Amino acid sequence: MLPTLNNSMTKSFLIGSDSAKDFLQIGIDTLKQKGSILDAVENSIRGVESNADDHGVGVGAIPNLQGVIQLDASIMEGKTRRAGAVAALEGFLHPITVARKVMEVSPHVLIVGPGAAKFAEMMGCEKGELHTEYSRNFYQSFLKGTMNKLDPEYKDIEADRFIYDYRLWFEKLSEKQLGTVNILGMAGGDICSGVSTSGTSLKLPGRVGDSPIIGAGNYCDNRVGAAACTGRGEQSIRHGTSRVIVAYMKLGMSPQEACNAAMEEVHTMVDEARLTCIALNNKGEVAAASTSREPPLYLMDQEMERVETRRGDWIRK
Repeated sequence: MLPTLNNSMTKSFLIGSDSAKDFLQIGIDTLKQKGSILDAVENSIRGVESNADDHGVGVGAIPNLQGVIQLDASIMEGKTRRAGAVAALEGFLHPITVARKVMEVSPHVLIVGPGAAKFAEMMGCEKGELHTEYSRNFYQSFLKGTMNKLDPEYKDIEADRFIYDYRLWFEKLSEKQLGTVNILGMAGGDICSGVSTSGTSLKLPGRVGDSPIIGAGNYCDNRVGAAACTGRGEQSIRHGTSRVIVAYMKLGMSPQEACNAAMEEVHTMVDEARLTCIALNNKGEVAAASTSREPPLYLMDQEMERVETRRGDWIRK
């Protein structure tokens, strides 16, 4: 079990999934400057979205089958349980900020596609080029049928098999082709959760995973805690994983017990479960679990000089 933060109720802290490690400091600095936990989560995720070396979130992400980068994000505050989300958003650098605008300005929770882009433009959100040399080369290798030369990871991928059997491609995806950033935080008893992703590599145009779906990829409640997911979003949508984890904690489970129980349930739904979750409760206890690996959990509070790495539980079938 991952230990409780010392004096957690008087400390402010953030936890994050794989992509978050180098960016939690941004959120902690935000808190030190008297920003809210909502500001801290948003700013840390914006840092990940700007990282061109992360090919599963924001700039430099792998495009869809038409060569277009479509981004999804959601954010939720535990005090009011307000939430905002966008999906299939094109041409904007920070979908997490657009999601926050949806929560705070619009009467809606989720806005998608061209409507999301129009809304982002109306809100004055930052436009920008999402493609990088890497993402363009990746897509061109796909078009030319040379992906097996791009990276040893794709040595078994043949273009003709991919075209005629998309499900086969999906089954071969590794964890890093399912990249998503999850960041959860608590300050002064207020909890916030945020998620951002470009979704599955070479996904079908318009495909939406769990990241912008409140209750699947993201959920939080000051009275209980928060949870978020990464991996195969379809599995989290079917299971309502983040909401399930928070519900388990409400019933008295620790975050680790709740995460583990949720991963066990996902195993019962599919032959190959590929889902990872992180969680915290309002006591400051934190946890991570996965159906396919021993997941890292990154943690930082206002007194730490550097991010601390912990390990969650690998829940095998």
